[in-house]
Amino acid sequence: MKIQRGSIFHPEKDYYKAAGIILLIATVQFFMAINLAETQYPGYSTSTNTLSDLGGTLPPVEPSATIFNISVTLMGILALVAVYLILKSGGCRLFSACLLLAALGVVGVGLFPIYAGDVHTYSSFIAFLFGSLTVLFSYRLGLNIPMVIVSMVTGLIPLGIIIGTLIMGFDNPLINYLGMGGAERFVVYPTLLYITALGGYLASRGEDWVKIRFTDGYF
Repeated sequence: MKIQRGSIFHPEKDYYKAAGIILLIATVQFFMAINLAETQYPGYSTSTNTLSDLGGTLPPVEPSATIFNISVTLMGILALVAVYLILKSGGCRLFSACLLLAALGVVGVGLFPIYAGDVHTYSSFIAFLFGSLTVLFSYRLGLNIPMVIVSMVTGLIPLGIIIGTLIMGFDNPLINYLGMGGAERFVVYPTLLYITALGGYLASRGEDWVKIRFTDGYF
């Protein structure tokens, strides 16, 4: 049995452009919603407050809570649609599996705010971890070298922070220096900014961009 090591391009089933546009819509609407929600949250601090605080306080701070929870849930659902289109086009299953799990975690963050307890915590961890792995494994879609380099940088930064926090706990130098909200943004923003770039990359390429690699891979 052959193991798929890269992406198989099917010209008759080319949905990469549609997947790219959907990823662009997913991330851009989230960034806009975050900016709007922060302006409607009195006393909000990007250093001490996490992104989830926008939608998870009791009593909820409105309209920030509604804006955040709807936007993050929509982002996760759109990412799931993109996964389906990428797989249908022959995209790498490893990348798609990571994006699928990250998207499910994102949906969980929206449906279960902070006051939901462990469900929210686990959903956030899944979204953070598999989001960074999605970025790292995106090279298996057949990206050009500059995009691969960018993916390594923007994927390793959040993954390093996650691993460091698991080892040292929340009382570590980075969180003490940046605050919980600031450190979280160094996990979330590199991932989402790269996914935005990847969406533009997929939306702009033609039929000849995906390279088939079953034997030697990319690295």
